Amino acid sequence: MTKDIEMIKDDLYMRELIERYGFSDAYLSDHYNSFLRVLESRELCRNCKGLDHCIQLSKGQRLAFSFDDILMEEIEYCPYALKVEEKSNLKDKYLYCDIPNQLLDLDMNNIRYTEKQERLYALLAAILLKKSHKGLYIYGDLGVGKTYLCVALANSLVKNNEKVAFVKVSDFFYEIRNNIYSNPEIAQKSINALKKADYLFLDDIGSESVSEFIRDDILLGILEYRLENQLLTVFTSNLSKEELLKHYQYDRKEKSNLMKAKRLLERIDILADDFVLTGENMRRRTQV
Repeated sequence: MTKDIEMIKDDLYMRELIERYGFSDAYLSDHYNSFLRVLESRELCRNCKGLDHCIQLSKGQRLAFSFDDILMEEIEYCPYALKVEEKSNLKDKYLYCDIPNQLLDLDMNNIRYTEKQERLYALLAAILLKKSHKGLYIYGDLGVGKTYLCVALANSLVKNNEKVAFVKVSDFFYEIRNNIYSNPEIAQKSINALKKADYLFLDDIGSESVSEFIRDDILLGILEYRLENQLLTVFTSNLSKEELLKHYQYDRKEKSNLMKAKRLLERIDILADDFVLTGENMRRRTQV
């Protein structure tokens, strides 16, 4: 038994517990089975590489102790599980959120940015600090960091309890087309979220298929509402505004309507200042 007690005392978690509450060897011996269960549970977490590799009976959960005159075993969530819960809680605070889970850790305090991204970071920081009340139309090549920086701003705004919607434009319009007749209430709820969010991020605008319905009834209606109510909108795109005008000029039937496209771009011009972001493809660099 003495050897087993020493094994318990050698564990860092147990040692801190023993020192905090002054447990004697006799106390450890009297509660040996309980100490052993907790120790064995925590040993399963040694060298853990994440929830996908968790070997606990309940993923992300392990045994721990609480002490209030009486020693009690309790369930504790591991740091990986707590991180997942933190991300989920953040995502739930969005009015609409198309941000991948792996980017929910980002905010304006922890992102890294290049010299070419420094000016854009400053403009986004001004929005966060409410020193700028006009949106941005951020365009540039694939992978230069447009979405990355905007996600950091969006997450920071949500953490400040602002009402934020962040949408991947092509996915959003696909959802609307699928729901507008089968689930009109869901479609309208999503559209209203984009209209009324204090901060709206339209990511990768110009990547979606164009139809008169999407351009004139949905997108224009959203931007018109935001313009009338002076709500801040940030766009990202691979297209300049000139290229975006051509994109919205033609619908899926290759029917041209330049005036309606100009009407849409006029709203974007009023809502957002242009910013071109240059640099190398960060996604390609991280894969090398």
